[in-house]
Amino acid sequence: MQPASRDQSDPAVEYLLKEVSFSTCDNRFFGELEKEMLVPNNINIFGRITGATDLKDYRVRVKFLQDTAVGYIRQPLSDTIEETRKVLTYKLEDLINYDDYWWLPLKGETVFRIQLNLLPPFPRLAPIGLDVACRPDVVVGLDADVSTLVRLEAFEDIDYVSLALTAPSHAGPGVSMAITDYSDDSLDKPTLAVSSPRKEFPYPRLSLLRGQTVEYKAKTRITSDPSKMNFLRCQQDVMSVKLLALSGSSPTSAPCAVSIVNDQGREMPVEKTVRSTVLQVNAQIMYSPYSIRKETPTIATVAAITQ
Repeated sequence: MQPASRDQSDPAVEYLLKEVSFSTCDNRFFGELEKEMLVPNNINIFGRITGATDLKDYRVRVKFLQDTAVGYIRQPLSDTIEETRKVLTYKLEDLINYDDYWWLPLKGETVFRIQLNLLPPFPRLAPIGLDVACRPDVVVGLDADVSTLVRLEAFEDIDYVSLALTAPSHAGPGVSMAITDYSDDSLDKPTLAVSSPRKEFPYPRLSLLRGQTVEYKAKTRITSDPSKMNFLRCQQDVMSVKLLALSGSSPTSAPCAVSIVNDQGREMPVEKTVRSTVLQVNAQIMYSPYSIRKETPTIATVAAITQ
């Protein structure tokens, strides 16, 4: 949101970033993860203030829907209900990162941060859906391949999307994993990480329109050396999936409304607001280098036993 006009000597929020982090609701075995298993965990609010000479009279107000359950990392000055909104109020000076600011004090500039935990019942805040499936989800053998399918679905327009897939660097003694194939890149050799778009400068733009779906497929090779294994863990993380979605927003839109006001009720203008959504999951399978399948004895074996 760009203010129509303001006195350049007055403080303003150069950018406001509202970030929601999602993760799986539990850590049980799954070969298939649906978006319903992803729950919002944390909300981080960042802001950069410019043109400030004194901030001691300012308060930050964060508004949620009334039935939103919030856990504090920093105790607010007040936690009240106004009409149908839950309102948290903080003293702005208490939110400034003085440890970093001490090293690089910029004239009239500083940053603030609010960290909050969301508690059940979790609100619906995801602007994008994430589905992950591993095939097969039960794997046996010293050398085995697992295919991971990642499907994205945009519930609203997304300006920027970044997807990162990572294989475990330390799967355990005697077990190693590497990504050998990825649908969005030509791999010259096995690697531990792939991404869409590729990490290069200038950074390519990957965006999605409301209702659009895209799919990515990665193949992971699991290699085992039983002579180096000192224990057998059947449940294995085979792929870590991290999705970052950015879109333009406004100070009053989801996941919460953020405003900064002084003692006279004058609101500090916000020049730009960005909504950030981070979804993280660990795709798991059941794996063993040994097969428990009962082999059918051959004729030669039966004859040797009977002799």
